[in-house]
Amino acid sequence: MSSPFSGKTKELLSRVPVKARHCRLAELHALAAGIGGVAVEDDGSLVLVLQSENLAAVRRGDYLLQVLLGYAPMCSAFCPKGKTPLYTVSVRAAAPLQKLLVSLGFMNARGVLREMSVPAPAALLKNECCRRAFLRGAFLAGGYVSDPQGAYHLEILCAGPARAAELKNILDSLGVKGRVTTRKGRDLLYIKDSESISDTLSLMGAYQSRLEWENARVYRSLQGQVNRQVNCETANLAKSSRAGSEQAAAIAKIRDKAGLSSLPEHLKEIAALRLEYPDYSLEELGGMLHPPAGKSAVNHRLRRLRQIAQELEE
Repeated sequence: MSSPFSGKTKELLSRVPVKARHCRLAELHALAAGIGGVAVEDDGSLVLVLQSENLAAVRRGDYLLQVLLGYAPMCSAFCPKGKTPLYTVSVRAAAPLQKLLVSLGFMNARGVLREMSVPAPAALLKNECCRRAFLRGAFLAGGYVSDPQGAYHLEILCAGPARAAELKNILDSLGVKGRVTTRKGRDLLYIKDSESISDTLSLMGAYQSRLEWENARVYRSLQGQVNRQVNCETANLAKSSRAGSEQAAAIAKIRDKAGLSSLPEHLKEIAALRLEYPDYSLEELGGMLHPPAGKSAVNHRLRRLRQIAQELEE
């Protein structure tokens, strides 16, 4: 699942500056949990690999690994004919990588690797800034947000139910309500509320995307108000037109059966105007009388004319 807005948002997130080491660790943990893996080679050396079809996510992983390890990872791209390119970042080292994996929570102090689907250590998420960074990494790894002109939807694929629950708890702690579900055997967190999606974009640091989202949301709201007003006015005009036609038909019946000259002067005047202007509103008819009359008076006279027509019919 992809959208132009989602791709643009990931590009923005891949360039968000992060100065604190603890925030870099939290973001890299979420990113690696979504698109990464750790392996032990035959010679016993460790390899951390990040791989994705989304260039922004891999580029972000490359940046975080560089600043945390102090040297550049190996980068590659594989593009099968007619298919989406697959981007890869990998690092091979002994002590520096092992130390980083321990800091990330993917390895314990004895050098034993942990499952990457296991939730992050509490120490990585104790600060709000770290939880926001974690959210950014998770979205870069497996997130999607709909174009704001369409149905409101944001989701993040997670590596297992424990990861989905973890992400929901993080959002809850940041004041945003998300929901967890399973689709086609994959666990994910999703948000349908427009305001909550806007808040989530801001929490991750995608401020430009939030501005675009808010502008589209305001435009849709105004457009909805205008449409409702137009529909209401159209309905009122149709109702007024039907009433005018019925009143004109009743007056025509009086004219044919008894003649308008049989009517009192104040009814004769309004009867002639309604026959000539069947589509005019009560206010417009009232302004043409001598002297002018209000809507209530005009409506009363027209009701009386319909009563007379009904009596003639009976």
